Amino acid sequence: MIKLGEAFLSYRLGKPRLAYAVYCCTARCNLRCGFCEWWKKREPELSTQEALRVIAELADFGVRVLDFSGGEPTLRRDLSLLASKARDFGVFTILSTNGTLLNAEKADELSKSFDVINVSLDGFREEHDASRGVQGTYERVMEGLKLLSERKRAKIGIDLTITRRNLHQIIPLFKELFGFLDFVSFQPILPYPAPESLALKPKEAMNLAEDLLSMKRAHPSYVAPLESYIRLLGYYFSPNFPKICDAGILYAMVDPKGFLLACNLCGESFIGDLTLHSLKDLWYSEAREKAVEATLSCAGCLSQCTTMVSLAHRGKVSFLDFQGVFKLKF
Repeated sequence: MIKLGEAFLSYRLGKPRLAYAVYCCTARCNLRCGFCEWWKKREPELSTQEALRVIAELADFGVRVLDFSGGEPTLRRDLSLLASKARDFGVFTILSTNGTLLNAEKADELSKSFDVINVSLDGFREEHDASRGVQGTYERVMEGLKLLSERKRAKIGIDLTITRRNLHQIIPLFKELFGFLDFVSFQPILPYPAPESLALKPKEAMNLAEDLLSMKRAHPSYVAPLESYIRLLGYYFSPNFPKICDAGILYAMVDPKGFLLACNLCGESFIGDLTLHSLKDLWYSEAREKAVEATLSCAGCLSQCTTMVSLAHRGKVSFLDFQGVFKLKF
């Protein structure tokens, strides 16, 4: 993690550089989540050799954290090979998975290839199955978590999407999983503003944030998100939520075809094709400048792969008023 520390230092010196990337290595998915469009897509994906070249490009350019996502990344048979190659380059590897396709052999393989494995879990049985659109998903997730935890190699945790439907299950779920998992993580439904039917009331969001902050202070490593991120969560469902975004500056996304984007939530932020151009050429191009400019029209989000990285680089957030106007302390 020394190299990641160098990236933070570079940011503080006024020379931000790409340190975190998400590689959505496939659009395929075996679930039917109501808040996600990936499973509806039919997109080509890179071959093993093409994907290895892209990973080498990212590592050589200085990316220190690579999050393998999707779709459902475990549908790629070469996933462990790709992650192992990234680790050979000194990259910290994260797997974001729905956790439903694991057996003992696959759990063992993935535990050796990844530093952290995030498994999606949005509540107890009825809520999680409804959220993910397939009955029996909860049971398969819990079995997958058990298999992964038994390996004691990678750090194992869950990533929960906060909505009005699971609001009252979040704290009880986190308490029940304490001692079983290494960490819990969470983010509100994206993008901002949230659909009215799934949005929390501002007071509910503030109360949830306070409960999560209390848990964070009692168990700092178990509740993974930064305190500053949790404080922002309290304001997420309020008008004029403050936008913190360094898309195309500190982080970027590679889609299944090998296209580089500043952010996967902003379709206009296309930078270029990594199968045709080097990352260095794309990063210092006019196309990237236009992609970053395109993200300015986005209302914002509280995605872990964007806001959390920005907060970690910038420092503590200090709120000035209840409208969420704030300044960042360096």
